[in-house]
Amino acid sequence: MIDYLEGNLRYKSPTFIVVDVGGVGYKVNLSLSSYNLLPPEGNQIKINTYLHFREDGLALYGFLAKEERDFFLLLISISKIGPKSALRMLSRVSSSELKKAIKRGDLTTLTDIPGIGKKTAQRLILELKERIGEEEPLEPGKEELVKDALSALVSLGYTQNEARKAVREVISSSKEEMDLTRVIKEALNRV
Repeated sequence: MIDYLEGNLRYKSPTFIVVDVGGVGYKVNLSLSSYNLLPPEGNQIKINTYLHFREDGLALYGFLAKEERDFFLLLISISKIGPKSALRMLSRVSSSELKKAIKRGDLTTLTDIPGIGKKTAQRLILELKERIGEEEPLEPGKEELVKDALSALVSLGYTQNEARKAVREVISSSKEEMDLTRVIKEALNRV
């Protein structure tokens, strides 16, 4: 997967940008909230990305904030929510407002987003309410450790929810510094 692109912002529009990385122009779809924070064309940019594979080709989605990309990935993990729908949601409502609406069970805010009907909004609330609610802030500097440990556990076949719960338990219960190997080993004992 392409985790991020760093290069020259050659072109920008409200729906996509072109980033020149070493002489190759990457077309990156992005949300309106990310577009509003872009520097002028010709400036250097670093954009977090997600590469989506489809039968008819590849599509690259970009986000200026890692948190927005992480929430985008959470949205597309829901059945019948694809990258275009998730991007449309993030263009209409910020990720923090969307999280609040899901936590509150606010169907009105969710159904105001074009393409999101009542059933889809209910599915979002049902499947994401607990997953969003259990996230608590970590000590600074531990975000990367959590991300790497989650990735390892998910690749071993555990669900994102199981892995997140186990890793957070391990890190919050530890009194000493932990490395990635130890976090994974201890988390495996908890899932």
